[in-house]
Amino acid sequence: MKRKYLWVLALFLASFSAVFLPEKVFADYDLTKMDVTAIVNSDGSLSMTRKIVYDFDDSANGVYYTQNLASGQKVSGQSVEVKDLASGKTVKPALNNQADSGNVYHFNKDGNSYKFKVYHHVDDGKVQVVYRYKISGAVDSYEDASELNFKIVGDGWDKEISNVTATVRFQDKKLSFLKGWAHVNANGHLTVDKEKGLVKAEVATLPEATFLELHLLFPNSLVSQNKKQHSGEIAAKVVDQEKALAKETAAKKARHNVYELIGLALFALLPLLYLPVFIKSRKSGSPVKAKKEIGHNFEIPAFSPTTAQILVTKKGPDGKALAGEIALRAGRGEITIKAGKKGKNFTYAKTSKYKGDLPLLNRLFKKVGNGQSFSNKDLKQYRGSQGITSSFKSWKEDSQKALIKDGYIDQYLQDREKLLSLYTFGVMFVSVAAIVVCFFLYDKYTFWLFPAILWVLAIFGLACLRLHHFSDLTGKGARATEQALGFEAMLDDIGQFKLRDIGELTLWEQVMPYAIAFGLAKKVLKQLKLEFSEEIAADPYWTYYYAGASYGAFASSFDEAISSSAGSGGNFSASSASSGGFGGGSGGGAF
Repeated sequence: MKRKYLWVLALFLASFSAVFLPEKVFADYDLTKMDVTAIVNSDGSLSMTRKIVYDFDDSANGVYYTQNLASGQKVSGQSVEVKDLASGKTVKPALNNQADSGNVYHFNKDGNSYKFKVYHHVDDGKVQVVYRYKISGAVDSYEDASELNFKIVGDGWDKEISNVTATVRFQDKKLSFLKGWAHVNANGHLTVDKEKGLVKAEVATLPEATFLELHLLFPNSLVSQNKKQHSGEIAAKVVDQEKALAKETAAKKARHNVYELIGLALFALLPLLYLPVFIKSRKSGSPVKAKKEIGHNFEIPAFSPTTAQILVTKKGPDGKALAGEIALRAGRGEITIKAGKKGKNFTYAKTSKYKGDLPLLNRLFKKVGNGQSFSNKDLKQYRGSQGITSSFKSWKEDSQKALIKDGYIDQYLQDREKLLSLYTFGVMFVSVAAIVVCFFLYDKYTFWLFPAILWVLAIFGLACLRLHHFSDLTGKGARATEQALGFEAMLDDIGQFKLRDIGELTLWEQVMPYAIAFGLAKKVLKQLKLEFSEEIAADPYWTYYYAGASYGAFASSFDEAISSSAGSGGNFSASSASSGGFGGGSGGGAF
C-alpha cells in the first residue's frame, strides 16, 4: 500500500509542477549575449529592444521573459521575433494566449509584472529572441533636469549572461549635458557621450541573479511631453547620492582587498599549523627495512595469517584474512570443506578437533548455519545482518589489539599516530574549505590563490610523508613485519624458484593460509599444481582446503555480507549597491 501511495504522491507533484511551475521545466542552455537598447521618447516613455542569444545543448519548447515595473508604469506595443542564427531564418510569433505550441507567444500582466512566454521548439544550437515593447512613465522630470533610474537588466536570471551591452539613446544629439552612472556587481565599461546622445554599459560576464542599473540625468527638453513632473531640483541630490554610493563602493572594495591580502597572508602561514606534526613525529617506534633490503623469507611466520596481513597492509583484516584462518584450521583437521554441485557452493563443517578459538567463526556457525556447519549459500542469504557486521568489527578490533598485547605495536605511539593523522587531515580540510570560499569571494587577488594552493598542498604532502614514515612498532614488531614482508615477497615471486627445493607439499599446506591472506592464493596454487600435480591429484580436497574455489567463494560471499550491511556516508553571491531604479527582478529563461 505504501508503494501505491508513493506513486500517487509522485504523480501529484509532477502535475503540480506542470500546472503551476511551467517556467521551471528546465532546458539545457547558456546565455551567450544580451543587447538591450532603450530609446527615450519625448513623453518620458522608453522604446525597448531586448535581444537575447540562447545557446541550447538540447531540445527546448521555448523561452520566457518577465519585465517588472514600478507602480503606474505600463508595457504596450509588444512584439516578439525569433531568429535561428545557424540558418538565418526569422519568424515572428503571433500573440495567442490560448495556444501552447507552434510559433506563438503569451503575454500576461500580473501585478506590476508583464510576462512573455514564447512557444518556439528548438532542437539545439543558437537562437536569438528579440522582445520589443514600450514602457510608459519611465522618466521623472524636475525643474532643473530629468532623471531615468532603470535596472535595464534585472536580477531575475538564474544563469550568468555573457557579453552584455545596455544602451540608452536619446532622440537628439549634442546634448547640453548628460550624466550617467552604472551600478553592477561585475567589472565593465561605461560610456557617457553627450555628443552622440547615448549612455552605454558593457559587461563581459554578468553573474546570475545580478542586476545592471543605469542612473541618468539629462535636459528636460528631451522629454518635453512628459507627464511625470515634480517640483524642486534633482541634479545636486543625484550627484550627491552617486558620490556617496561611489565612496561607499570604493571603501567596500578597499576593505575587500585588505581582506583578500589578509587571507593570502593566512594561507602563507598555514604550514605553521603542521609544526606539531613534524615535532611530535620525530620520536617514533622501530623502523622497518625497505622491501629491497628484506628480500625473500622462506620461513613460515610464527604468527597467524591475520597478524601477517595486518603487519603487511597496515590495515584491519578482511575477508581474505578470515579465509586464511579457515584454511589454517582445515589443515589442522578442525574443519572439513565439502564442495556442492558443480563446485560452486561449499559447506564448512566442524569436526571433533574444532577448538572454537575464533569468535567470528563461531558466530558464523551459530548464526549463519545450524551450529555445526554453514555454506556460502547460507552466507549470501544472511547478508545485511548487523549481527555478522558487529562480530566482524569486533574481530578486527580484537585482532589489532592482539598486536599490542603480543608486543608488536606500542599503543602510546599508535595513539599518537592516529591523533597526528586526524589533526593533519583536519587542517587540510579547513584549508580546502577556505580556498573554495575564497574563490567565490576574491576579486583582485584571485590569481594568487593558485600559488597559495600549491604551497598548502606541498606542506600537506610533506606532513603525510612524515606520518607515512612514522612507526608505532616495537623492535619485536619491526622484526615480525620484515618477516611477513619477506614471506609475501617470496610468495609473489614463487615462479622464480623450485618449490621442491623448499619443501614437500605438506610444508606448502602450512604456507597456503598466508597466501590466501595476502591475496596470492591463485598464483601460488597454480605453481603448486605444476610441481606437485600428482600429489594434489591424489587428494582432490586439497584444492578446496587451500585457496581454490572454496577460498574465492567464501571471501566473496563474506565481503558481500559485510558490505551490504555497512552504512553509506555522504558528502555564494553578492549584489552591488542600487540607487533605487525600477525593473528589479526582471529576468527569464527557457523551458
